[in-house]
Amino acid sequence: MSKATEQNDKLKRAIIISAVLHVILFAALIWSSFDENIEASAGGGGGSSIDAVMVDSGAVVEQYKRMQSQESSAKRSDEQRKMKEQQAAEELREKQAAEQERLKQLEKERLAAQEQKKQAEEAAKQAECFFIAKAEASGRGGSESGGRC
Repeated sequence: MSKATEQNDKLKRAIIISAVLHVILFAALIWSSFDENIEASAGGGGGSSIDAVMVDSGAVVEQYKRMQSQESSAKRSDEQRKMKEQQAAEELREKQAAEQERLKQLEKERLAAQEQKKQAEEAAKQAECFFIAKAEASGRGGSESGGRC
């Protein structure tokens, strides 16, 4: 029986060593789990976090209304500016037309004065010829007119 007890002792020793090694292995696993630092916000291993901002819908609506108001006021001011430009252009056209009319009137007056001067010169020439002809007829003799009449 010595062989059976010897094998029995070897078996007991193997079971004890196996049990001790298992206890050491479990102790090492438990020890390593205490040593690890797990972040709850990471959401898993190695993922990237997202920077997000909460948006107030009321503020968005208010900003949209403000932008619409600015656009409409800009449109109104642009329309007013265009109207002023049109009015200024119309006034300029009216002034130019009035100036053209005034220049036409001045030209008519100048032509009328020139015509009147021409008629006066013609009348003076005829009067001179009349007096010369009268003088010649009365016997003064000679032709002083020099052929102008």
